[in-house]
Amino acid sequence: HYYITNNLSRMSDEGVRATNNDASHCKRWCVEKRYFRDDYLKYFVHSTTAKAPEISRGYYVRVQSVRQAMRSFIKQHDRNCQIINIGAGFDTLFWNLTQEGLQPQAFVELDFPQIVMKKIRVISSKSELNSVISRDEGGCDGTKVTKGSVHSQCYHLLSIDLRDKTAVSKVVEDCSLDPTLPTLVLTECVLCYMPAQSSAHLISWASTTFPNSLFLNYEPCNMTDRFGSIMIENMRSRDCELPGILACPTLTDQEKRFTDLGYSNAKAIDMNEALRQLPAGDFQRIARLEFFDEHEILTQLLEHYCLSWATQGHSGNICLDLAL
Repeated sequence: HYYITNNLSRMSDEGVRATNNDASHCKRWCVEKRYFRDDYLKYFVHSTTAKAPEISRGYYVRVQSVRQAMRSFIKQHDRNCQIINIGAGFDTLFWNLTQEGLQPQAFVELDFPQIVMKKIRVISSKSELNSVISRDEGGCDGTKVTKGSVHSQCYHLLSIDLRDKTAVSKVVEDCSLDPTLPTLVLTECVLCYMPAQSSAHLISWASTTFPNSLFLNYEPCNMTDRFGSIMIENMRSRDCELPGILACPTLTDQEKRFTDLGYSNAKAIDMNEALRQLPAGDFQRIARLEFFDEHEILTQLLEHYCLSWATQGHSGNICLDLAL
């Protein structure tokens, strides 16, 4: 791996890594308030503080949309598929999907070395986590753990700088992936933190390496108005730059990025639309969890985040309106 030596870049990297803690704490609060279930996040985040209801509802839409997309993809391929979670942080998708009986053939997580090392320490110390990744079809424990990686038959955790083209190109070999299998590549608030050239290389690598793939991306959008400017300034005040945020300012630009870089079809929706596509009964459930009257703020917030996906080959598509 290579590491950026410029002081400003290092500060920005630290700011990006800090967003993992922010997101994990917001998700933990959602779990405590029963917005969604996650039996594994508590091992990575022991406690948290109260969050505003609009933040919790925003995370509900994000988490459930991604989970629904994952379920849809895995079910379409009867688990004979691969997932690559880029910038995974303390995400617990692998354990939650396994709990639901939806473990794919391979699940790969990539992130900064500093985050990966912390995640490895937690996984190694908790049998509730390591027993799941150690379970192969023959019942044997073939897990290999190093300072910067975990490899088992079904789960791989790897430290990587996503801006390093050589390191990215080695992921298939390092994790023994099958390029012919249907593959879902997930990025949640990742591409916006990368220079446009680096994110373009990442998308192009995915479309070239996996001819039957679906690329699922969640990130800010529509950031050219006053609300978006405030969001950007807030991130900058925390030493977190967004060099890729204006590469795709609209939903149409999000779609065009993927088709320009090798994908056959692409679709982008803002998170208000994602909410409308989620099962209505579940949103009625969360509406009863805590008092909330800032509906206009929530609508604005969801308008400034989007879910986009691109497909090619026999990757299928995704559906958010699945039984939860």
